[in-house]
Amino acid sequence: MAMQPIQRWQYRVAFDLKVRNAYGVAFQDFFSTVLEVRYGSDFIRVRPFGSLGDKGCDGYRSTAGQVFQCYGKLEDAAPSATGIAKKIVDDYVLAGGHLGTIMKEWHFAHNLVNGLPVEAVLKIEELKAAGSHVVGTYGPTSLWAIVEELPDSALFSLLGPTATAEDSQNLKLEEVKLLTESLMASIATGSPASGEVKPVPADKLAFNKLPNHWVQLLTAASSNGPYLQQYFDQHPTVETGAEIAREFARRYAALKQEALAPGDIMDALYEQITGMGSVTAVRQVAAQAVLAYLFDACDIFEDHPDKVTA
Repeated sequence: MAMQPIQRWQYRVAFDLKVRNAYGVAFQDFFSTVLEVRYGSDFIRVRPFGSLGDKGCDGYRSTAGQVFQCYGKLEDAAPSATGIAKKIVDDYVLAGGHLGTIMKEWHFAHNLVNGLPVEAVLKIEELKAAGSHVVGTYGPTSLWAIVEELPDSALFSLLGPTATAEDSQNLKLEEVKLLTESLMASIATGSPASGEVKPVPADKLAFNKLPNHWVQLLTAASSNGPYLQQYFDQHPTVETGAEIAREFARRYAALKQEALAPGDIMDALYEQITGMGSVTAVRQVAAQAVLAYLFDACDIFEDHPDKVTA
């Protein structure tokens, strides 16, 4: 059966979170797995052996003479612009010195979802200008262009299950209950923030410039809004829905302070609901319903200025 659009949108979310959370060598492993699936035996995964090192090569595609060097950001350290630029030059020189007879192209693969620092771009351009080899980069967008063309079975193996349109029309309130309990447990004790939960303008999705896959997922999930509202209205603790809404308004403000792109903020909020790792289809539907409810019911993301000043 052909993959449904909603499944492809969900795969994009799963991919973005997978790449964002693949620290250090975990990103190299994921990158190599993707290229193995795409190119088969034409791609060779490379590992350092003892003191011999990897010669500036984490993977090699033989028919094209492509050498890949991976950079996965570390979990507990902010990326260093000068460090990344130095790594690019050092690894390119190392690969050129050891693999010159087989290297036609050199590519720097990374999982910096917000982009490379300009210092790294300048070094890449300097290497291109030298003209010894074709030099390029593989960021998350380039890697997704490969992943989204893979067979359905490969997508499932790489990224796990995805909810169908039929799943989204069969919201399990028991799963909503589990998620709600988990969210309430994660909220720090103390007095909740004051303020009313505000309805959202109809043009909020467009105004906030969310990527298309999130626009579509939230639009589909919004049909479950009345069930969420009824669930919170009938909750034994009457403030539960409002308290979760206020907490996510706070979390949104904190993520916005990090200057993340709108899609990255939504990814982070989604993961705070589902937890990390593979997510069942049932939980995807429930989490997206909760997220759509929060988007419509509280101050995560921005109101249109015309509506705010009216």
